[in-house]
Amino acid sequence: MSYQDDKRELLKLKQGLIEESEEIHEEEKPVYELHGWKRVENFFYHNKWYVAAAVFFAAVAAFLVISLVQKEQGDLRVMVVTKDKDIASEIMFKTGDLEKAFELYCPDYDDNGYIHVDVYNVDLSDNPDPQYSLAAVTKITSEIMYGEAQLFLVDSLAAQAVTNNDLSQFVDLGKIYPDEDCVDGVFLRIKGSGFAANAQYYEACPDDLYLAVRNASESDENSFRSLAAKQKALEIIDNIINDYYAGWIDDQGRIFGISGKDVRSS
Repeated sequence: MSYQDDKRELLKLKQGLIEESEEIHEEEKPVYELHGWKRVENFFYHNKWYVAAAVFFAAVAAFLVISLVQKEQGDLRVMVVTKDKDIASEIMFKTGDLEKAFELYCPDYDDNGYIHVDVYNVDLSDNPDPQYSLAAVTKITSEIMYGEAQLFLVDSLAAQAVTNNDLSQFVDLGKIYPDEDCVDGVFLRIKGSGFAANAQYYEACPDDLYLAVRNASESDENSFRSLAAKQKALEIIDNIINDYYAGWIDDQGRIFGISGKDVRSS
């Protein structure tokens, strides 16, 4: 069939004079069926962006899970709360030293062979940023409600703020240790103590810095947690007063210890 004949056939098709040409047919593209590695390769080629996104999110999820599993869980949680501006600005740099000092007096409550104390530092001193102040108060409130943090290191202004001027929310240590000069009502003064020395804070430690134990009760929302944490806190207080080391340090500086002993009731 000549070129002119083809043109005439196409023209007839366009004009609707004929519905189908016996001479001109659309060539169908052959369909190839892929097998094996070629099929896999074709899939990744056409879906490479979806695959890359899936791999990325899977890697992030795996990282978070591994981090959570490998994270060293604390035997004890301590809230360091300061409101005096001078004390707050200074103690912020002492968090690591305070943590190591607490670990010396903390038994191995979870029996995993080593000791770790989580120290949370909260600054309640005047701050021009209202969001910062709100975040600090929220952190303290959530820790108290959750029940894990029952041992507090505070200055007197912070103690009033934490308890809303009701110090009876702390355990009266004076009733437990009536003969200890370092104990005054709900407060255990750390100035001049072995604890302060172990925290590299013997000379610079301010007079207005104390340990106190929140007086958790059965009425707490998470009493099963808060009462257990309270007993731990009281044992740490007892160890600090008696300068009893529940932990020991190896050559690499890691702190190990013995299991918790029975504590006196509050």
